[in-house]
Amino acid sequence: MSRDNEGVGILPAGDKRWEAKGYPGEMPQRHKSLPWRRVWFILAPHKSVALSHVNNALQNSSLGPQLALITAGVCLLVSLALVTLAAISTRHMQLQQQEEYGSALARQIATRISATLETGNLLSVSASLQRFVETSSAEEVAIFDVEGKALGQAGTALGQDLQRYRAPVHVEENVAGEVVITISADNAAAARWQFVMSLLGLAVLLSLAVYVTTRHFSQRLANRLATLAGTIALDDQPLDHQGGNEVARLERSINALPMDLLRTRSETNPREENYRTTAVLYLHLTSLADYIDTLDERALHNYTDRLHQLVLAAADFYAGDLQVARQFGLAVYFSGPNNAGSAAFRAASCAWLIQSASRELEQQMRRTLSIAMAISQSELGVGDRADIYPGLYIQHTLDELETICANRPPRVLLAPVVCEDPDIAARLQHEATEVMDFAMLEEFAEPYQDLLERQLRLILKRLTHQGPRK
Repeated sequence: MSRDNEGVGILPAGDKRWEAKGYPGEMPQRHKSLPWRRVWFILAPHKSVALSHVNNALQNSSLGPQLALITAGVCLLVSLALVTLAAISTRHMQLQQQEEYGSALARQIATRISATLETGNLLSVSASLQRFVETSSAEEVAIFDVEGKALGQAGTALGQDLQRYRAPVHVEENVAGEVVITISADNAAAARWQFVMSLLGLAVLLSLAVYVTTRHFSQRLANRLATLAGTIALDDQPLDHQGGNEVARLERSINALPMDLLRTRSETNPREENYRTTAVLYLHLTSLADYIDTLDERALHNYTDRLHQLVLAAADFYAGDLQVARQFGLAVYFSGPNNAGSAAFRAASCAWLIQSASRELEQQMRRTLSIAMAISQSELGVGDRADIYPGLYIQHTLDELETICANRPPRVLLAPVVCEDPDIAARLQHEATEVMDFAMLEEFAEPYQDLLERQLRLILKRLTHQGPRK
């Protein structure tokens, strides 16, 4: 066989060009036994290439034509199946009716000529047969005796589809012969085929109607999908230049989305740090509450910025977590083990630094930094977005500290549960008060007092060089 790059090559079997392609110059041996047949080798091009192009064009087309073709094709197949069933049923019904009609005609002519045959008048029999052919739909009628000898015949059987029906002729109680009539079923077959072709035409029209209707609605669906794909597409994802239909484009747009960032991250297991004992240092910003109605926006922002720097610098020394708890209240949370001491001791140290630093900074500022502070302890932590129960539980402690600080105590107050902490009892001195059994922080023991003094100097140095007086 031979295939050129351009398409089809057709060579006779004895052509010399077969030698150039590695075949003998003569006709192949298996064809020499057929000298009367001229053998041609027809080399067809790749059909799979054309099918591949058609398949790719269909897959890359819009969703509207695809759905329309699929629904129209399914409708056409179902219609053809129904037409086939109708054709089979019609043929079966026609054959049954023709059988009944032909048998009835045969019995009718047999009854009519039985009396004439009894007298032996064959001319009358022939005349009866001729009249019967002229007045009925029978093409041919013949009568035979019991030995199969023809006694009479009328008409000529013409047509493609001829059906013969028989009936016995009785003379008294005996069978004297047999009548055979021939009926042409060409008209019935033509009517049946006309009926089938009409159904086929209706099936084609129905498929075209389904195609047009489905094309309209499926194109609307395709446009909506294309709009959705364009809505969720990223900026660097050009939809107009991508292949595939609207569903494929929407799928690519969804796959390109950062789903790990969009999915809700839920942690079913509670975090251990949310269920540890937490010391709470509450700061009531007394001076801020006084300045809120007197300072302009810029001055108020500078003032709160200086408060933030002060509290955050002190909290960083003892691994405190600073958060806004109330409108004029901050909370610094201490939990977990630390080399600086227990959570309660670190909260007390942070409070001392904030109070001492605020007094030093007031001498360099035009405004006061009055802060009322109190320390308590909660059995649970602050909580987070994955577990809000600890955050709700700690609100009672915050409410209690807010009430204590509303009295504006001059020094840091310690809750009874804080005073029972071993590090608090061993490293600092406190004095009892009449405010809900809270104690007032006095001073720290050595060497902790010296450490706090050095930390205070670092804070003042950092805050002094960060900006001008405010």
